[in-house]
Amino acid sequence: MTPAAAHAVLAMSATELARSADDRKEAKARLEQEFDEMSKVMVREQGLLNHSQAALLLDITPARVTELVNLGKLTRFDFLGRTYVSAKELRARRQEDVKAGRPKRGIVKRVVVGLKAALKTDAVQAKQGGYNGPGERARVKAKRKK
Repeated sequence: MTPAAAHAVLAMSATELARSADDRKEAKARLEQEFDEMSKVMVREQGLLNHSQAALLLDITPARVTELVNLGKLTRFDFLGRTYVSAKELRARRQEDVKAGRPKRGIVKRVVVGLKAALKTDAVQAKQGGYNGPGERARVKAKRKK
């Protein structure tokens, strides 16, 4: 069953399902089939977690979990109108201990970026001392006091 079909079944209210015994029977059969498939996948993937649970375990936001799914880093599973990710893949990702942000630049790249930034210093910045302006001097002074 496609996720859209499953969602359509779940979206039907009890009143709508009660109108027709055939519709109710068909909906129940589809839900039972999807439930059985979910059970098999849960065994294979060593469990399924929703995005909020996955975010807590990875110490990221649920939106970032969605990004990881969209990037193909985590596999998406849709069952009974809900979205899940694999617990097995989550454990593997936690073992990788992926650090947030970009990797540290090498020394050459840092120097080049520093020079480019210095060349983009405008007249107002230069007049106030550029990189050694009042804010930087105050920070250095406070650091020395500690």
